[in-house]
Amino acid sequence: MLRVATIAIVLLAGLLFVTSTDAPTSSAEAVGPQQLVEQTTEKVLDILSNRRAELEKDHNLIYALTNEIVVPHFDFISISKWVLGKNWRTASKEQKLRFIKAFRQLMVKTYAIAVLEYDNNKIKYLPLRDDVSKGDVTVRTEFYEAGKPPASINYRLHQRRGVWKVYDVSVDGVSIVATYRTSFATEIRQSGLDALIERIEKKTSKGDS
Repeated sequence: MLRVATIAIVLLAGLLFVTSTDAPTSSAEAVGPQQLVEQTTEKVLDILSNRRAELEKDHNLIYALTNEIVVPHFDFISISKWVLGKNWRTASKEQKLRFIKAFRQLMVKTYAIAVLEYDNNKIKYLPLRDDVSKGDVTVRTEFYEAGKPPASINYRLHQRRGVWKVYDVSVDGVSIVATYRTSFATEIRQSGLDALIERIEKKTSKGDS
């Protein structure tokens, strides 16, 4: 499950990379969330296939590429607020900024390492049920692994100043944001917010792990 969830985020990060590098910003902004997923995922899979050897040889390249592609298209401020929950309201401005930066880099490393795990799995795109004009939608997909039932992978996106941004990914109904929220809440109760931030900063400052 964790492997599938990680790959789900990587695929989304990758499709956003294609959008940001292969098309002008105005064109990318005009594409709806469902079209964005369907039209660009196959392109990124080609990139992963063609550059696998290069990425396996130099993980720093993966980090650099992922940092470039994820940050502009994920709403890390909203994600950080929801992940910290009530702890966000009591955090100082400095703590909030440190957490956003540290958590963002944690995600970058997670995406980067998981890129190499993708193994030509089939992805099925399901019809969009939500009203795009409301500015908050779920793009639903199914992820197939040999010998296993399909995993339901859903991407939550909302519009911010006319741009679609990802704020959560769920796998088989389990929200990644909610999972982090539960884990971090326990750690904060035990050791405090500063200790959590320091742990994440130390983890992301290390080389390959």
